[in-house]
Amino acid sequence: MSVTTTPTTDSAPLTREAGTRLVEGWAALWNGDVALADQILAPGFRLHFADDSAATFGRDELTAFISANSLAFTGMTFAADAPPLVDSERGELACRWSERHADDGGDVVVKSGIDMFAVTDGRISAVWSLTGNRSFAA
Repeated sequence: MSVTTTPTTDSAPLTREAGTRLVEGWAALWNGDVALADQILAPGFRLHFADDSAATFGRDELTAFISANSLAFTGMTFAADAPPLVDSERGELACRWSERHADDGGDVVVKSGIDMFAVTDGRISAVWSLTGNRSFAA
């Protein structure tokens, strides 16, 4: 099976600066600033998780999920670990990220992953997210 994608930007090419701002907004969204969803997520946005659940979320489902996790996990923080990789011609970017929170016993839990983004008209139109339980080495 072959997978192909085409450029997703309908306006100006995606720049490294614009990609970095989108990833910063994505991190802020995951840190509980759900009001950013309307600014950074395109209409028809979809998030695809690459785990056993194979869950797919739209904008409303994502903000509800983030809100629930913010309440469930003490001190949860989400951050990009490095500047994103940006493909200006295709309107795509990728970033490594890490999440930290305290479990019920107060121990720190670290998860990490890679998110791949499609960008349309300057907003995130789709994300494919792979999560693991290891942190990235420096």
